[in-house]
Amino acid sequence: MSVCPLCANEAGTVFSANVLGDREANYCLCQHCGLLFAHQPDWLDEAYRHPIAQIDTGVMRRNLLNALRVTGILSFLFPRAARYLDFAGGYGVFTRLMRDIGLDFHWQDKYCANLLAKGFECEPGQEYALVTAFEVLEHVPSPRDFVASVIAETGCDSLLFSTTLFEGDAPPRNWYYYAFESGQHICFYQRRTLSYLADSLGMRYVHGGDLHLFTKKAVPPFLFRLLSSRGGVLAFPFARALLHSRTQQDFAVQRRRLSVPTLSSLDTEDI
Repeated sequence: MSVCPLCANEAGTVFSANVLGDREANYCLCQHCGLLFAHQPDWLDEAYRHPIAQIDTGVMRRNLLNALRVTGILSFLFPRAARYLDFAGGYGVFTRLMRDIGLDFHWQDKYCANLLAKGFECEPGQEYALVTAFEVLEHVPSPRDFVASVIAETGCDSLLFSTTLFEGDAPPRNWYYYAFESGQHICFYQRRTLSYLADSLGMRYVHGGDLHLFTKKAVPPFLFRLLSSRGGVLAFPFARALLHSRTQQDFAVQRRRLSVPTLSSLDTEDI
């Protein structure tokens, strides 16, 4: 038996599998909260030698689709002029897309280099209206501690995230989402698991397919589900019309940051 990292109840081993090709891992299912997790994943340092897994061929498609849906969600359910943060934002693809669309997004990731959103990193002490965390919760060994720390560090009252759910018994070992080859996916959730997690943090859980929202706001569940689905893609042109792209504004900011003073702009005391 193992102890569930979410609710601290006992959880039994349901299967074993090879991780990273040569590690034997036990996977346990908690009957209390429904969390399926890898027991003592001591291979994570090796797994994150390459932050973006080689088998993650959907990374660009996911960013493009999420940009369409999140634009609608934030435009119609949250303040459009607020500051937002993409947590574990990879190379900065999503942050740059959202700034180009017109939303004030910033970037954070302790594993990846910020290649596309430089100059818009998370600032310590800065508060954000909402934090996004796409394909992140399945990577964390202590889900409640992770979400609680994100909320405390960012001052947000809403977390918008993606993860693929299962229901009931553990999925068969050929389920693609286990991603044994990368060793990075170590926690898997059901709807009741996410409800338990949100309740433990004093938040509401709103389900929207592969998008999920923890929030303290009164967000209409039907509208969130609509905007999280294909309806959000259809709503994108209307949401985009309410925004002004930050591309040129960001260019001007970056140009000022990178500009080198000319002799004519220097004080004679500096020469």
